[in-house]
Amino acid sequence: MRTFKMRNTMITLALTFALAGGAARAESDFDFEELMNDVETKTQNVQNNIAAKDFAAASKESKELQDAFQLVEGYFAARGDASDAVANAQDYQKKAEAIQNALSAGDADTAATVAADFSKQCRGACHDKYKPL
Repeated sequence: MRTFKMRNTMITLALTFALAGGAARAESDFDFEELMNDVETKTQNVQNNIAAKDFAAASKESKELQDAFQLVEGYFAARGDASDAVANAQDYQKKAEAIQNALSAGDADTAATVAADFSKQCRGACHDKYKPL
């Protein structure tokens, strides 16, 4: 009976570690450097699209930025040693949403201001500390 319980406990622990490892890998199933390069391009595209009054494209790419920073948040949360990067990623998600909201309201000036701030803050906050990884 004792062997049976011990074996069940070992199986349970093995499954727990396997599932936890899978969840951690799920957050990093992307190339971080590639994602950051894409973020840099999209940030510039959002600003250019706002200036060109292509609000649909700017809104679409700001949504993609929001999604990208959800991945970044998960990546740094999984690291466990970068709470400031997690907070920054959350802030960038809010900024991307603010761009979308401003564009939806027809407020190109606010969208442009937030997009410029997004670009400026993104470069200074995380890149200096966490790049290269």
